[in-house]
Amino acid sequence: MQTQSSDRRQRKSRRARTTLVAFTAAGLLAGGTSAVMAANPPTGPGNIEIFAKRDMVAIEGYAAQAGQTATISVSRGGNVIGLARGVVDATGFLEVNHPGGSCWDIVTPNIQGGDEVNVQFADGSSDGALAGSAVITSVESVEMPTTEAAGDVEGQVVVKGTYGADVDPARMQVEIVNPAMRDMALGERAIGWPADDAPTTYAVEGTAADGTFTVTYGFFSAAERDAALAGDPAVASWQADATGGVEMQLGLTISEFKEIDGPGFGGCPAGPSGQAPNQPGNVFASANGSGSITATWEAATVPADAPAITGYKLIAKDTVLNQEISTTVGSESSTATLRGLVDGQAYPIEVVALNGQSSGPSSAGTVMVSDAAPSEPTAPAEAGGVSVQDGSLAGSVEVSWTAAAANGSAVTGYRVDAQAADGTVAATVDAGSGATSATLDGLTPGSEYGFVVTAISAAGETAAAAVQYTLGSPELTAPTAPTVVRVVPGNGSANVEWQPATAGNTPITGYRLSATPATGNPVVVEAGAAARSAVLNGLTNGTTYTLSLVATSAAGDSAPAAFGTNASVTLTPNDQLTATAEFRADKREWRINGGASITTSNTVTARNASGATIGTATVGADGAWTIRARNSNAAVTPTIKLTSSAGGTATVTVSTR
Repeated sequence: MQTQSSDRRQRKSRRARTTLVAFTAAGLLAGGTSAVMAANPPTGPGNIEIFAKRDMVAIEGYAAQAGQTATISVSRGGNVIGLARGVVDATGFLEVNHPGGSCWDIVTPNIQGGDEVNVQFADGSSDGALAGSAVITSVESVEMPTTEAAGDVEGQVVVKGTYGADVDPARMQVEIVNPAMRDMALGERAIGWPADDAPTTYAVEGTAADGTFTVTYGFFSAAERDAALAGDPAVASWQADATGGVEMQLGLTISEFKEIDGPGFGGCPAGPSGQAPNQPGNVFASANGSGSITATWEAATVPADAPAITGYKLIAKDTVLNQEISTTVGSESSTATLRGLVDGQAYPIEVVALNGQSSGPSSAGTVMVSDAAPSEPTAPAEAGGVSVQDGSLAGSVEVSWTAAAANGSAVTGYRVDAQAADGTVAATVDAGSGATSATLDGLTPGSEYGFVVTAISAAGETAAAAVQYTLGSPELTAPTAPTVVRVVPGNGSANVEWQPATAGNTPITGYRLSATPATGNPVVVEAGAAARSAVLNGLTNGTTYTLSLVATSAAGDSAPAAFGTNASVTLTPNDQLTATAEFRADKREWRINGGASITTSNTVTARNASGATIGTATVGADGAWTIRARNSNAAVTPTIKLTSSAGGTATVTVSTR
């Protein structure tokens, strides 16, 4: 089995060869960013990589967050299905569900296309990515006749698969990896489609349309075909191409055909197939006459990808004989009757949900069994102990009460009304069956209202007596200052991310972000109250701007934001450079391909970590540039530095062959 470091190098090498596949630099620079929420996909240089079948997530390039604890979550439909924590290493790397990395907490999620991965760092900065849906469905070998002619295809490997609407075929790559192919005439450990250069040691063609793809590899010998067939096919898809930094394929998902889709890595929690259901809700039980009780409940749910509910068990605990009496009903049932109980004896009642395992019990309290026929259900009793106090925001109140008693039918919820002096309802809010408090807002400070709590069941409604209360009239206070946690300059732009302000006693209405040059007018952008980031456009490259961020409210603006350790209060937008770099040791040859966002009168120079110049290239009209330096005197170093005449800089990791 590979160590963490060797496997990581392998993954980085695979991506380095495929980053600029068949795309122009203009296409590479077209990646978008989120205007108001944490970046999804990341904007670089940090990136999120999802290995769907391994249920593995890796983050890298977050050097600014080195040493911090990162919380990685996986969500589906707004519900968190996986959570992990770990410390980012000195290079900005962390992985989950892989040797040497962190484990998922409690359960290993079964990551699927469309799941959202979010990373939250201790400094408040965050990034996100969506898992891609592209998967390989079959890999087949095709026999072909052997000929004496050079260059004739003598065997094929056909890879087929599917992808959803979330995947852009222009950002998808199919690849076969087998290190043994390097020592054959193929000369490569990884062969891919689309190919960055027209291959000469094999043939490849493919199509991707209408949610399916087919890639056909042709080989000049049966042995080469067999080596490819023995390799590891994978499909990669990504959300965007970077506008700066090291990583090019932002929000990258890799689905490996031969990887077993299953539980957590050794020593990590198992997958969801072994999870029990959640508890049933709002369980209610009453005597039903002749030694029986009847119970009702709200349907239980199961954790994501856990087995479906197969039924429910109603349990009565006989505390005299120290035993349980139970009955089981189907998965669609929401009521059951238990017979054979002793009249005049009290039984604690519980309901559990089943899916091969049992949920925790939901209690219906203790029921006294009677031989008398049950009376017809009636509306619940009044909620008791209703009290009102001012809420945290001006014009809001907190209303609390004690639970209403059911009368033969479960209490299903509560309605809380604020009645104005003229009898109209000024505000209303619904609360669940187990609630004992609720908040109403939008009321007028200094005004008197009558607050009514109504208990609701299938048998009717019962309103408690109105409680009169006059709201306070406090002086309005502005929010606290937000905190800026990340600033990422772009080409004539910048992405700024922050931790939210805390409201005073009036709601936050939004945020105002400004970038002010030494001379001239500031660039200002407004963002909504839920915003956690914003993009400043229209900045001038090479000009230094001072940033300011405030939270807004009816009480006025907050104080200007503080800036965290990894966020600079000044920024200078410049040319954004992207690249991959490869050094071929046998030829002392550098191969560097990249893109620049400024295409007019711009050149890019590459230097190794010691400062030795590797070469200079002119940026084309489409933003693309290439440096080829054979028999170079510039020694190989782990990274190289790029600078452009338009003011751009980037540090790029080097792969070697």
